Amino acid sequence: MPWCPKCGAEFRAGFTACNTCHVKLIDHKPDGTEPIEELPPPPGGWEDSPKKQRLLRILRALTFVLLALAAALLLQNR
Repeated sequence: MPWCPKCGAEFRAGFTACNTCHVKLIDHKPDGTEPIEELPPPPGGWEDSPKKQRLLRILRALTFVLLALAAALLLQNR
């Protein structure tokens, strides 16, 4: 069974990297003396796209406006 040398998690056969620590797995239970081979970070997700960043900013602004409108309507009814 592969093990993560950084966090000590055990993985099923076939895994090659720890999904939490992003380090290469070793084939024995770690005792703390193993070298930790850092892997390159996973490729950026959709958040890296400038168009999608702009869409997220617009959605956040819309959410803020709707919440402010709802609060104003609630206060008006008092």
